[in-house]
Amino acid sequence: MKQRIIYTVLISVLGLNLFFGAQLYLNSAESDNRNDAYSNMIVFTRVLEEVRDHYVDANKVHYPDLIEGALKGMLDRLDPHSAYMDPRRFRNMQTDTRGEFGGIGITVDKRDGWLTIVAPMDGTPGAKAGLMAGDQIRKIGPHSTEKMTMQDAVERLRGPIGKAVTFTIFRPSAKPEERERDVTVVRARIQVPTVSDINRKQDFKLLDDKIGYVRLSQFGDRTADELEAALRRMESKGMRALVMDLRNNPGGLLEQSIRVVEKFLPKGKLVVSTEGRNPADTRRHIANCVFKIREYPLVVLVDGGSASASEIVAGCLKDYKRADLVGEKTFGKGS
Repeated sequence: MKQRIIYTVLISVLGLNLFFGAQLYLNSAESDNRNDAYSNMIVFTRVLEEVRDHYVDANKVHYPDLIEGALKGMLDRLDPHSAYMDPRRFRNMQTDTRGEFGGIGITVDKRDGWLTIVAPMDGTPGAKAGLMAGDQIRKIGPHSTEKMTMQDAVERLRGPIGKAVTFTIFRPSAKPEERERDVTVVRARIQVPTVSDINRKQDFKLLDDKIGYVRLSQFGDRTADELEAALRRMESKGMRALVMDLRNNPGGLLEQSIRVVEKFLPKGKLVVSTEGRNPADTRRHIANCVFKIREYPLVVLVDGGSASASEIVAGCLKDYKRADLVGEKTFGKGS
């Protein structure tokens, strides 16, 4: 009787050990499988081929479209600020941060379904060709702009420097027989400044009481240098205080935001730190301006469109009590 009890206990203990051991093994195997790229790519490939072979609309299942959709979904799942850039979008971002491109020098928008000139830029081929605000661009080459996206239209107007582009404009204010005509313009290097005055120009006249004003539209390759030039011009006119407008500034290059901030901070002050998953990826960016440090009063304007690098600039200057912030709550883009 005692032996039967002992055997029963031993069998129970062995059974429990076997059960928990199996659970640990399965959990470990599942964990290893989750981190194994090869086995997971097999699953992805099988699903990809199933969709390719059986989805009802064959026009929607080309490999590039499916792969791009998967990449976008993968990045979108991480956080609101991570995104996949296809080559076209990446090139456009590089153009924006460089602040220059081959084009005709006009700003455009979609109005009443048509691509419409908002304003020609002074001294550019578009201005010299007599283009005016309100002109509608009905065609670019043989292509109608009525259903054309803004991105497609901009890419057709931009192109190699020295190469001509022909488009059809419609001017509502002209005589009926003169409203529509073809225009051919030779593209030139267009530089878009990221620092401007209150009139969106580069005059940088002082406001009342010797107050200066600068607007930073984004943080591109030359923003810090453009700001330095603007500050010197206003300082030569006796500027006593400065308003820095970062409203609707979506951000840009981190390096440029640091170079902007350090114009107003003593050397050695921490501007911003960045952290990665690995401790070795941690970076501390310290103010080290090679120009003189500005000490006059500073006000920074912000709103819900101020994001990323704009928030770094505004937050740093506020934390060191170097500037007063005026406006609305900023976007909150991971900074």
